[in-house]
Amino acid sequence: MDESGSASSPLRPVTVDGADADAALSKSRFLTREEVLRRRLRRVKQLGRCYRAHYWALMEELRSKYRDYSWTYGKSPFKEGHNETDIDHQNGGGGVPALGGGHDIVRCRFSGCKTKAMALTTYCHSHILSDSKQRLYHGCRAVAKNLPTGPSFCNKPVLKTMVPPACPTHHQFGERCLARALRRAGLGNAIPSNRKPTVKLHVLVSEFVHQIQNKRKLALKETAPKVETE
Repeated sequence: MDESGSASSPLRPVTVDGADADAALSKSRFLTREEVLRRRLRRVKQLGRCYRAHYWALMEELRSKYRDYSWTYGKSPFKEGHNETDIDHQNGGGGVPALGGGHDIVRCRFSGCKTKAMALTTYCHSHILSDSKQRLYHGCRAVAKNLPTGPSFCNKPVLKTMVPPACPTHHQFGERCLARALRRAGLGNAIPSNRKPTVKLHVLVSEFVHQIQNKRKLALKETAPKVETE
């Protein structure tokens, strides 16, 4: 890849800017401070241009691969024809399959699901937790319902690197609850639209501790034995 960021062009050595001036000063035993600073500044600028060109070339390659991945494993606008004989007849008997309906497409193994499976697995994103070999996802830990037998969790697939471990719906719900609690505390609109909190850390910690204490009090009230009076 050259300095212009083109990955398709043949590789060639990068020419250092000001190489002629460096060659003229290469035999000097001493250089002034200004000459050293000028040479370093010139090379740093050229290196920055190379890095930027390399970065944008990688971004273009990533965009192309993501498009191919979404077309292969995502939701394609073309569906597989139900009658292959009609397709062959329309294609002149060539036996060319419909777009997006090749025989190499793997469907999700979950019962009743016809969605395309994700790469390197036999399950789609919605049912990836059914794969006992996967190590990237776990279920959303947000409580969806409170049943008599215990809390029922959302359990939608979430990457293990997500903090907090919640799906997008419950993550936004938690942010709204936090903003409501801060408004009740008299802090006004502490979380602006850009989702960057401007409140101090001790205020957030105090609010979270208060909510945890309330939950513990409710749990103690439910588990405390009831005294029956005659």
